[in-house]
Amino acid sequence: MRKYVSYNRKALRKSTRIAAVVAGIFMIGLAVFIGSWHAAFIGIVILLAMVLQKEIAMTEEGLEVNYDMIVYQYKELWPYEEIEDIHKELSPDGTKMALHVMKDVMSRKLIYDLDVYEEVIALAKEKNPKIHVADVDF
Repeated sequence: MRKYVSYNRKALRKSTRIAAVVAGIFMIGLAVFIGSWHAAFIGIVILLAMVLQKEIAMTEEGLEVNYDMIVYQYKELWPYEEIEDIHKELSPDGTKMALHVMKDVMSRKLIYDLDVYEEVIALAKEKNPKIHVADVDF
C-alpha cells in the first residue's frame, strides 16, 4: 500500500512544549489547591494538546489525517472522489513542494520533497482522473 506522509509544518519548538507542560501541571496543581474543577479541566486539556500527534498522508484511499492523543484516536479521510483540485507551490528556498489539496471550499496543505511530490500527484490522478492539477498563480 502506497502512503506518502507529509512534513509536519506546524511542529512546536521544544521550549514551547516544555512551557505548555509546565502550565498544564501548574493548572492541575492550582485546581487541587483551590478546589476548582475548571482549572483541572484546562490543565488536562493543555497536557493532552501537548501529546497530540497529527499525521497527514496521501494513501490508496485518499487524503488521511490521523490524530492520536493517547486517550483518543481519530481518522479523517477525504476520498479521491471528493478531491477536486491539487495546486502546486514551490517553497521559497526551492527544496520542497507544497500541495494544496482541495475539497469543496476546504483545503489541506501537504509538503513533500521535490522527488516525491510527482508520485503523490500520479497516485491522485490514477485514483481520480478528474482531479485538476495546476500551479499556484502569483
